[in-house]
Amino acid sequence: MVKHQNEADVCVIGAGISGLVTAKCLKEKGFKVVILEQTELIGGLWCYRDHGYGVMRFTHINVSKHNYSFSDFPFPEDVPDFPHNRDMAQYINDYVVNFGLDKLIHFNTKVDRVERSGDGWKIAATKTEKGGSHLSVSEEIIYHTKYVAIATGHHAEPKRPYFPGQNTFKGQIIHSVDYKDAISNGFTGKRVLIVGIGNSAVDAAVDCATTGRCKQVVISTRSGAWVIPNYIFGLPTDHYASRLFLWLPWKVSNFIFEKFVSIITGSPEKWKLNPKMKILQTQPTVSPTLIHHIQRGNIQIKPNITKIDGSTVHFTDGTSIDTDCIVYCTGYSISLPFLDEDIKRDILDNETNQITVIFTFNVMYCSVITF
Repeated sequence: MVKHQNEADVCVIGAGISGLVTAKCLKEKGFKVVILEQTELIGGLWCYRDHGYGVMRFTHINVSKHNYSFSDFPFPEDVPDFPHNRDMAQYINDYVVNFGLDKLIHFNTKVDRVERSGDGWKIAATKTEKGGSHLSVSEEIIYHTKYVAIATGHHAEPKRPYFPGQNTFKGQIIHSVDYKDAISNGFTGKRVLIVGIGNSAVDAAVDCATTGRCKQVVISTRSGAWVIPNYIFGLPTDHYASRLFLWLPWKVSNFIFEKFVSIITGSPEKWKLNPKMKILQTQPTVSPTLIHHIQRGNIQIKPNITKIDGSTVHFTDGTSIDTDCIVYCTGYSISLPFLDEDIKRDILDNETNQITVIFTFNVMYCSVITF
């Protein structure tokens, strides 16, 4: 059975932060908007779930609330500078209610196809169960709109590397998308190897070293990282990203920032972090406690993996460790399975898996690479 709905000018796919802001702005401009959300929740990854897509149980944002808030809807004063994911979920929900966006959202509605139809678009969707999984029997719902805004985020397909000999490893191997906390994942007291050194990797490593009381926690990184504290001189670090600082020549601002961080935490080489890039050349890793745990010996840093032999993992510096669990914190690939291949070719670079354009075919593709 097919059900047709023709009630909107714009279809926004995804009720995460990007989709909600897009819908709010379009609504204010007089467009009739419908938001299609695959799950029963708003906020995208900021909604903690015991299984599947979402933040870890203990996740705090690593940008201060002053720079991560909506310009017309600030965080409440009593929320910490770096809110917990519970605070984020509540804040997003309050935003939705405040601007009447809740009336626009069709929950548990999964988009299966987006096709051009005349001078507009045809969106085919089906209803889902709690969590976003398909119902065994569901009617197809067809939306006809003039415009489509895709806001499904970039945390779509987990990247899972393969190392020589990995099939000989008898322990547990998971991606960070499935890591909730050391206790929930059964890591307590075990030896854990974290692959990657982004924010998720560092958060997971610290959780294993503290909550999990893990016997051994090792981070393996091929590129190294600058690790930035949450606060510098008592203020959130991102408060220093002023127009004046950004106005400085890149080499000067980079030199100043590196010096400040090195004065506060010590040279990254001292802690074997060995960043291959300058501090402003890549997204920094933010952690108030990683270096503390490296200093205490609770977390070790190793270079890239060369091979895995049973429970033994070998690294490029010739050293090796034995481990019980491996967590790949190796990022995600963008996936837009509901688009025709000819449309994908126009907006997605297959080699880099990056969005190449934001507007195309008289359609707004917004913030696919944000949360």
